[in-house]
Amino acid sequence: MNREAEIRNDGPAAAGVRRPNSRRRAQLRASHLTMTISILMFGASRPYAQNDAERLFSQAQAARAQGHLTVAEQKYLEVTRVAPKLTSAYQNLGIVYFMERKYGNAASVLEQAIKLDPRLPGAHAMLGLAYYELYQPEKAIPALETAVRLSPEDGNALLYLGKSQIQARDYRAAAATLEKLAASKSADPDVFYNLSLAYMKLMLENVGLLGQAAPGSCQFFLLLAQDAEARGDDQSAARNYQQALRSNPNAAGAHYALGTAYARVGRYDDAAEEFRKELAINPNDPLALWKLGELALLTDPEQARRYLERAVSLDSDFPQAILAYGRVLARSGETEKAVEQFRRVIALAPEEDSVHYHLAGAYRRLGRDEEAKRELARFEELAKRKDERTQQMARRFIEMTRAAQTPSDEPAPGFSPSRDPTHH
Repeated sequence: MNREAEIRNDGPAAAGVRRPNSRRRAQLRASHLTMTISILMFGASRPYAQNDAERLFSQAQAARAQGHLTVAEQKYLEVTRVAPKLTSAYQNLGIVYFMERKYGNAASVLEQAIKLDPRLPGAHAMLGLAYYELYQPEKAIPALETAVRLSPEDGNALLYLGKSQIQARDYRAAAATLEKLAASKSADPDVFYNLSLAYMKLMLENVGLLGQAAPGSCQFFLLLAQDAEARGDDQSAARNYQQALRSNPNAAGAHYALGTAYARVGRYDDAAEEFRKELAINPNDPLALWKLGELALLTDPEQARRYLERAVSLDSDFPQAILAYGRVLARSGETEKAVEQFRRVIALAPEEDSVHYHLAGAYRRLGRDEEAKRELARFEELAKRKDERTQQMARRFIEMTRAAQTPSDEPAPGFSPSRDPTHH
């Protein structure tokens, strides 16, 4: 090898490193320049896109707050195009669609929001509401269950979970859900309406099952009678109680229930007969004794006293019977004993207004005028919470008391429906 050749091969090439020629070096420089420009362009585009998204999102929020839903919808859509992974844009767009009653669109974009972030309780709740409005409870229920799991304090999600379960005809699950809500949100009538609806549907479901299993049974007609009573249809209730007794003449409580239905429509002799039949089945029934005492109160005070004394001795915490017993004692002139009974009623049923009427009259007969005035004031106070008829009676009683007269009319006892005594 000559000296020139040795010089050409000396250096980096001799060490195994190829020196690029000038053409190759130019290509590399051009490639690096292109890459650098691309990086700079990409880096510059992100803040611009982010700024656009923030600006559009702010405009959408403002439009929604002002009630301009169409504008808000358009702005949120633009945000999703500029920033396709911005979860809040899809969630808020879903809310706007829901407000516009575009429930299908709302469900679609809310699903997108949940794909981007599965732990958004608000998105799950809104998705459940959208599917509820679309009458798709099979999709609403899991969405709302997830919302409640992620945010247990979300009462609205729990309410719509119950409503969706009603839609799905799962009345038992709906009742369980709404019972939880009723315990924490007792002032909301919508909760109690839907809970009552779930109970009613369950009851009708069970009536249907009973009707299929035993269409002519005593139990079937008892259920129909109680349903009629709840609707205020005493004639239908009486017919169904009669049918129940044809199936089983010795059904405990059925004669009492039929007698009560007769009494409500003014068939007092028939009512008394049914109460006596109830006593023939169970001589120690305080309810039948009380009813017979009430019926005898105007016509045969001594007979009424015997019935009512026995009723009170059998059940010493029975305020309706104790009140009637106090009234019969007062009519018999045993005023001090009557006062004792009236005061027992006040302790057992403080919401009952008519007992104060009777107690005021007893105090007046005993010459205890100050106490009589206090009871009259209490009677009037409680009567104001009731209908106008009771208020007028209260005023008339006060006027007659001032004239030292005894009124011939008395206010009917008005115990709370929750205290309505019945056989179970």
